[in-house]
Amino acid sequence: MPSGGNDIPSSATPRQRAEEIARVLNAERSAFKAFLRARVGDEAEDLLQSGLIKAMAHAGDFSTPEHAIAWFYRVLRNAIIDHYRRHDVVRRRDEAHGTLLSSLGEDIAAAPPGWEKQICACLGGIIATLPARQAELLRRVDLAGAPVQDAARELGLTANHAGVILHRARRELRKKLEVFCGACAADACLDCHCEKFGGDPL
Repeated sequence: MPSGGNDIPSSATPRQRAEEIARVLNAERSAFKAFLRARVGDEAEDLLQSGLIKAMAHAGDFSTPEHAIAWFYRVLRNAIIDHYRRHDVVRRRDEAHGTLLSSLGEDIAAAPPGWEKQICACLGGIIATLPARQAELLRRVDLAGAPVQDAARELGLTANHAGVILHRARRELRKKLEVFCGACAADACLDCHCEKFGGDPL
């Protein structure tokens, strides 16, 4: 952190204040980037740029350079938390897709490229034809990757009850797929070339 603790003059115009904050933060850029790189690796620059843009929108809130730097570190810490949260959501969604495909008898290893988008597009409309609670659990758990316990709590169910409903939902989904897709569904849904269901993809 810089040693100078001079207040930004109250008479400074918004432009002057923004320029001073930009100068202070840019002087610490290497330290900020090292802080991020140690925690998010190669995505450090993207998070830093996003943080700097946010800082400029709040330039009028700072009275000293130290205040700006302390605040900016909080911004970076929050960005790191959001970064890992997003990655965790993607990981859980991909795992959930794999679980759904396995429950439908699919071979994940043999799935064609782009199967993640295909499963959402092909199943979205069919899932909507299931009973509301079954459909909602499939969307939350198998397509969005939410833990069963969390989905159950949000829907006012016990985890055990939600598990039973989810099992039935997957069984019904397989039946509907076989009706909709015909023989190809019995072999490999992910390798079919039938026209997608008319409903909106998830």
